[in-house]
Formats: sequence, structure tokens, C-alpha cells
Amino acid sequence: MGYRAWRKLVSRALAALLILGLMLPAGAAEAATHQNQFYNVIMQDGADPWVYRHTDGYYYFTKTTGNNVTIWKSATLSGLDAAPSRAIETGCCNVWAPEIHYINGAWYIYYAKDDGDNVNHRMYVMENTSPDPMQGNWVHKGQITDPTNKWAIDGTVLQVGGQLYFIWSGWEGDVNVRQNLYIAAMSNPWTISSNRVEIARPTYSWETNHSPHVNEGPQVIVRNGVISLVYSASGSWTNDYCLGLITASTNSNLLSASSWTKRSQPIFSSGNGMYGPGHQSFTVSPDGKEDWMIYHVAKHHNAGWNREIRAQKFTWNADNTPNLGVPVPPNTPIPVPSGESQRVRYEAEEGTFGGAAYASPGPGSSGGMKAGHIDTADSFVEFSVYAAAAGDYILSARTANGTSGGGWSNLNITINGRTSPFHVTNKGWDNWGLSTIRTHLNASWNTVRFTKGNGYAEIDFFDLTPAEPAAWTGSIYKLINPNSGKGLDVAGGERGNGTNVQIWEDNNTSAQEWRVTSLGDGAYTLINPNSGRALDVAGTGTADGTNVHIWDDFGGNPAQRWAIIRSNNGYKLINPNSGKALDVAGGGTANGTNVQIWSDYGNAAQTWQLYRK
Repeated sequence: MGYRAWRKLVSRALAALLILGLMLPAGAAEAATHQNQFYNVIMQDGADPWVYRHTDGYYYFTKTTGNNVTIWKSATLSGLDAAPSRAIETGCCNVWAPEIHYINGAWYIYYAKDDGDNVNHRMYVMENTSPDPMQGNWVHKGQITDPTNKWAIDGTVLQVGGQLYFIWSGWEGDVNVRQNLYIAAMSNPWTISSNRVEIARPTYSWETNHSPHVNEGPQVIVRNGVISLVYSASGSWTNDYCLGLITASTNSNLLSASSWTKRSQPIFSSGNGMYGPGHQSFTVSPDGKEDWMIYHVAKHHNAGWNREIRAQKFTWNADNTPNLGVPVPPNTPIPVPSGESQRVRYEAEEGTFGGAAYASPGPGSSGGMKAGHIDTADSFVEFSVYAAAAGDYILSARTANGTSGGGWSNLNITINGRTSPFHVTNKGWDNWGLSTIRTHLNASWNTVRFTKGNGYAEIDFFDLTPAEPAAWTGSIYKLINPNSGKGLDVAGGERGNGTNVQIWEDNNTSAQEWRVTSLGDGAYTLINPNSGRALDVAGTGTADGTNVHIWDDFGGNPAQRWAIIRSNNGYKLINPNSGKALDVAGGGTANGTNVQIWSDYGNAAQTWQLYRK
């Protein structure tokens, strides 16, 4: 047996011991780790990203895809690539920079297209009155234009004081010498009702260093009465592409050019090994606590229009304009957006190798090693991965492809016997990107194997996250047993280890508060903030009737892991270590009735409703 196969066997055995609830010495090897960081590529290919976070908690995303508009629906920012998508026909040709907006109770998509000749690019709009834009019919409302009907792309919508405005990039005349930014009033989401007003044109050296001169991709964000219009400047096909800023007050006449002030320097540009960042979109983290920007960037130096999409957090300046900072270096992990689940990470070098495949040093890889040389039909790297609950998961792998000829490669990925292509863009060896797949995992152990497909590719690691993480993760909830109407309660509001957990009259006290936090593999911890201690199965027991109490938070050890599974009238909480449910003893309804674990019957004693505090 080779060293790596032996190490994998030991790792799996140790993980199995964890599942059995046995104690391990400090520093014991594990095949997987829980992570709160990611490398910020969110799509390995694409340009002109736009994202809108709706009141339903989902992100609706689109980008330039060619001769249609495609929208994605995702519960997380980092999971956009593997999210369900819908393609919407637009007709010919060259569809650029679509955006999806929700305005006055309906969905609208704005996009540019032409008839095959760029000189005829114009803006168009379609409408969908379904509550979910992934459903319903998209109705073409036609061209949206001002009276000049000149070349127009990159349209977006601003609403201030109940008035809609359309902002876009266009030509002054009929010849492609310069792209300016224009604004006009709208009478409804598909009609411009005023003459266009030029509010910016490329004048500074960093805007005019390539021909034609370009101001494009306008995006607006408003804070404390300040409108920040962030736009892209210089040639999108060059390393000099960057972001500029013009501002106006919400109290000003936005149809007056004098209301808008342009900054003399770019606010986001090439740096840290990133080239040509531009055409950004603004949003917030899933819990609404952080501001995030998504943007496209060249895949490598002088990559031209060969681009990928990245995300990073931004802050605010004292004058209420966005402080975008600098592009995150490609090999620097950053915290995941606040409110996203932890991810379970499997380092590729920890897999079991076969055929010609083996682990080797990898510059810029997360652990200094990578899995490669998956070059022959019998080559593979295989992993055993654990899921606390059956369901759909996103597998996100940090991958690289430097295959001669510059084309895409794919590995074959086989998960529990189901094989799919796993696509990897070509941006050079050790220039890491992101490959994803949405897949179903069984409860307990699953087998993931990578084998040779077309071309060649390497793997740094892969992460697993639930495809539809619960909306409550990271928030504080009370848990009510509907059979009794009583809450999951820490007896007496005490804080010590071993304090019993019971049901008690719903009294909205701190004894009935539980912070639900995802562990990234389908399991959660429930922490009582008053004590800082976790909902815990006493002694990591597995027998019916084992008591449940609070105990020091050990970060999700087997006694403190709970799968939250929808049932007929709420949810049941299953402890994966025992396979048993959180249970009100005897189905009791009186104050002080004990809470325990018991075989999963899905009955009234095991049903809980979660209410956000």
C-alpha cells in the first residue's frame, strides 16, 4: 500500500471514529476541514455580470451569453455558477450585458442586441409578471430608445423619489469614435419619456488610452442621498480597463449635466496580478450585513475578452461613495459572504490515487500541493465524502488547465456511480479557476472520483456546500413544538454545562433562543446565546431516551450536530451520529417535559417550528 493510500485509509478511519462519537487526540488527521473562506472566482468564464437580490432571499444573476439572455437563481453569491438557470430567447444577434430588475411588481430584463452588424446595437426590454422570473412568460416589450435612436448598450435603471431613469452607454453620432454615458427620464419601465442628456464622456488619459474612447457599463448605488454611478473606462479588450466614478445628489436635477461630477482618477483598476477589472454590479451578503461587488477580469495578462467573474466585499468612504479597494490577489482566500454556510473542504492531495495520477507541489495552491497527472484512462483521484443529510449539494473545485492549444478541458467526475463532465477553462497551469457541479449526496458516506476526460486538468481542492442552505443559518430562532405550543427551553435560563433542555411556555426569553449555524455538510449547530453553549446529546449517546442538555460548543462534534429536515408541520431535528430525532418525552405537553433523542418516527413529539427572533 502506497503512503497516500495508507494516509487516506487512516483519515477515513479517524473520521468514522468521530461519527461514532469517540474522542481523538489533538492534531489527529482528518480528510476534511470546515472552512469560512473561499478564493473569489465565482464563475470561471463570463463577462458583464449583473446580480439582483430579491425580497425572497435569492440572487438573480445574468451575464453576456451570446444570442440569448440566461438568468440564474441562487441562495448564495458563491454558489451562482452551479445554480439553476433559464435561457430566454431574444432573437438575433450579439446580445450584450443584460440586467434583471424588479420594478413595480413585475420583472424586467434590459439588454442590447443588433442584427449582426455592431452599428445597429440598440437597447431592448422584456417583462414577466410571475412572482418568480424562472417561471412565467417573458413578453418582449420592444426597443427602449430616446428620440435620437443612436447606438446604445449597457442600459440600467435608477429610481429616485418615485421617478425612473434610464442610463446607458452610446454614441453621439453614427460613427464609433467615442462612447458617452447618457440619462433620460422614463414614464414606465419600457418607455423613455425625455431627451437624452450626456452626463459623462471619456476625457482623462486613463479613459482615452485606446481607440475608440470608452465610458460604458454604468451601475448605480445610492447611500445617504449620494448617487454613485460607477462605470467602466478604456478598452474592455485591454489590461487598462478600469472603473471610474461620477456622483450626484438625490436632491439635484438628474437631467442636468451640471448635477454630475466625475472623479479624476479610477477607483478600481489592475493590480495584484489581476488585469482589466470592470463592468461590476453591487449587492449585499445573504444576511444583508455586508456590501459586495461582482466584476469581470481578464483570465490572465493580455487575455483580452477571455474573462472570468469574481466577487469581493467593499466598504464606504466618509462622503458616502463606495471604497472598492484593490482586486484580491488570485491566491489569497477571503471570508465567504456573511450569512453563507461553512464549506467542507477536501484537499486534492489527500485523495486516493490510481494509474498515473499523483500529488505534486502546486504554486499558489491552498495546501502547497495539488492533484495532477490524471493523464491516462486508468488514472484517478478518489475521495470518500460525508453528508449529514441526503440532498443536493454544490461541489466547487479549484482547478487549472494549461493544455496546449488553449482550449477547455474536462475531467470526468463520478459521484456514487453517476458520471458527468467537469469543465475546466484554459488559463494556464497553476493559474487557478473554479469548476462546479450540483449533485445529490446520500446521507453518510459518498464516493467522488475524478478521471481523465478531454484534455488535461489539475485540482487544488474541492468544497461541498448545501445547494439550498437554510434561510435561518446564522440567525437566532425560537423552536416551538406545535403539539404542545411550547418552546425548546434551557431549564431556568441557567448557563452551566449539563443544564437540562425541556419544553416550557413560549415566553420569548433568552432561555428559548437558539442560533442556528450551518456546518456546510447538511448539519447545523444550535447555540443558546445566553450561555454560549450548544444543544448536545449527553455523552454522545445513541440510545432511545438519551438526554439532551447544553454543553460547551465544540464546533460541531457528533453530539452537537443536527440535520434540520422538513416534515409535515414544520421540521424534525436529526442527530446524524445516532440517527435519532429531537423528541419531547412521551409526547408530553406540560411545562418541564424533558427533551431527549428517540427513534425517528416523524410524529408530533418530534416536530418543531422555527421562528426568527
